[in-house]
Amino acid sequence: MLNMPEKIESERIVLLRPHPATFELAKEIFAKVELSRNTLRDWLPWVDGTKTAEDEFSGWLINWCKKHWEEGKGFAYVIRGKENNELLGAIDLMEYDETNKSALIGYWLSDDAVGHGYMTEAVRAVESQGFKLGLNRIIITNDVENIRSANVPKRCGYHLDGVMRQDRWDDRWQSFRDSNVWSKLKSEWEAEQKK
Repeated sequence: MLNMPEKIESERIVLLRPHPATFELAKEIFAKVELSRNTLRDWLPWVDGTKTAEDEFSGWLINWCKKHWEEGKGFAYVIRGKENNELLGAIDLMEYDETNKSALIGYWLSDDAVGHGYMTEAVRAVESQGFKLGLNRIIITNDVENIRSANVPKRCGYHLDGVMRQDRWDDRWQSFRDSNVWSKLKSEWEAEQKK
């Protein structure tokens, strides 16, 4: 069992488990999704299905965050700026595999938070906790055309394992899409800590 903390702090941001799941938080998250809808929907299939704050509340906060955290299979965090407590986006450590000691990181930022290094900082904070708690491998995937998303694992020192060709159908694009698969091993993370 992976016992991720409910709060992770780094230099400029704090990652918080969205618990308790409140409708006020759902409205705040939905406002950021709405602000960034045109950008996010190109890469994240859930965006078009999130049409109201109620969808955010029941879909993500209750059916994903609460359920997966309780099962020990996924750990979602909202990302807030330390300076002003502004919601910047979200990051998830998910698909936890106890046998193989691996998990996948997924993330999104609102348009007004992009370009400041917040996601690089968030990934480093989550991976640090994951490796300290026993993970051996962390994976990040992104659409091959999503350059901004690909820059995050590059900056964080992940290895590009390869491209999964046409690994998923995307309704928005009406085509099969290719995904980059990145990974970092605990041994690589430990070597980084010694620098």
